Amino acid sequence: MKNQKYTATTFAGLEEVLAKELTELGASDVEPGRRCVYFSGDRTLLYRVNYCLRTALRVLVPVDSFRIRSVDDLYRQTKRIEWEDYLFIDQTFAIQNTIFSDLFRNTMFASLKAKDAIVDRFREQFGKRPSVDAENPDIWINLHIAGDVCTFSLDSSGQPLNKRGYRVGRHEAPINEVLAAGLLKLSEWDGKTDLVDPMCGSGTIAIEAAMLVGGIRPGDIRKEFAFQKWPDYKKDIFTAIQDEKTSGKPECKIFASDISRQNINSAYQNAEAAGVSKLIDFKIADFKTLEVPSARKFLLFNPPYGERIVPEDARFYEMIGSRLKQYYTNTTAWIISTPACLKSIGLKPSQKIPLFNGSLECSFRRYDLYEGSKKKNGPEHKLT
Repeated sequence: MKNQKYTATTFAGLEEVLAKELTELGASDVEPGRRCVYFSGDRTLLYRVNYCLRTALRVLVPVDSFRIRSVDDLYRQTKRIEWEDYLFIDQTFAIQNTIFSDLFRNTMFASLKAKDAIVDRFREQFGKRPSVDAENPDIWINLHIAGDVCTFSLDSSGQPLNKRGYRVGRHEAPINEVLAAGLLKLSEWDGKTDLVDPMCGSGTIAIEAAMLVGGIRPGDIRKEFAFQKWPDYKKDIFTAIQDEKTSGKPECKIFASDISRQNINSAYQNAEAAGVSKLIDFKIADFKTLEVPSARKFLLFNPPYGERIVPEDARFYEMIGSRLKQYYTNTTAWIISTPACLKSIGLKPSQKIPLFNGSLECSFRRYDLYEGSKKKNGPEHKLT
């Protein structure tokens, strides 16, 4: 496979860090888009980015793009694509769609028309047709329609790349793995300063940090990728990527605590599944009384929050601000939450980054906490 164009999707606000990751992995023609990054590379790079990227959700391989004026246009243009090059008759497939077009009031209808075109092509040419499996197909086909422009791509990832494979149990509102990795990269944590997550929940931020410094790639844990079932899959290339040595030697400590014993148990099990439990110091503790045995600290956490702020939330965030001011001198603290909740912290952030956690609009903010005069130390927070 010669160099060709690919698209890696991500969350809004993470485009630049994903672009940097792709560049570091050897991608060319890297260009950030809206919730995605365009890039070029060969087959080896396609396999490698799926295996190694921490801030991508999917990696798409464009198949064809065309304009349509009607529903019938979609069927006709889809049917002319040589799908037999991408799909065996005895394989299953599913169509994911993203539709921004007045031509389709029901987005599922677009997928149905595309599905009909694909199976009709096979039936007419071979007398047989592949089956549809919406849950766990062999081949994932991505359909994107914006206005009258229709683009088909093969999804080389399959299950979203945030599904690393280490999440053992179910946890209420866990932070997405890709978002957690993105927060670490946006914060510019150096991997040498001790990291503290004092409200770790199921442990995602701490686990992603430990994987980063421990040299564990997301693909080292994940079981499979969609491209492994493609007709042109090259096992020898993928095996060589799997065999590459990437072990790291952590130069820092990672502390993860939570007030809930159940959360800590879940976080530890997840860390074990990721192979990083020895790199994280787990502790059941309330942030109100938490003591971290570390002189140099870097806090990064995701406190509880919802769509509506209530008086209890305001008091909770006031407590966070008070603890930071009183007990975390010479510390950098990064917090992701809603702007309304963060307003109650009572500290002036030195940096604000707009992000989304799911559909919820959030802000990722940096607070620099220090002792001494403002003039001497810069325009951050003086602790008294």
